[in-house]
Amino acid sequence: MTQSGVEQKATPFQLGRHEQQDGRPRSTNGIERPGEGDATQPGGPVNWRGMNDDEYDDAFGALCDFLTWAVPHWAFTTEQFPHHCWWQHSDITEEMTAWWGLWQAYIRNPEANIADPMAFHERTHALKQRLADTYRGRCRHGHRPNADSPAVGVP
Repeated sequence: MTQSGVEQKATPFQLGRHEQQDGRPRSTNGIERPGEGDATQPGGPVNWRGMNDDEYDDAFGALCDFLTWAVPHWAFTTEQFPHHCWWQHSDITEEMTAWWGLWQAYIRNPEANIADPMAFHERTHALKQRLADTYRGRCRHGHRPNADSPAVGVP
């Protein structure tokens, strides 16, 4: 709780800063998070909807750690990626989660096929183009929710 009595959630980048003694990030509960365990173990898709709060915090923190390194490394521009509010865009969060999973399978996995890194880079290029087409830099000057996404009615 804050002084005003309103509970505030941690920002994505606060969730992502938990370090072990060797400098590798890990969760606050001591369990290795997605993307941080044994690289030879199979991963799987991240189902944000099916997680409890602790699982969500751990997985989201690990995604934040990855993106803190990867977004500048692959030079995503402000036309392609909302650097300061990406977590407020569920479509972008899902895209980056899938890209992170691809990185784990193609780059981090020592048992990956020799061609997998090239496929990862080709898919990264396609991701950047797709994000530029759909996101169009709409939050360059502050967060702007996507007005094209109305709420879905349920009978």
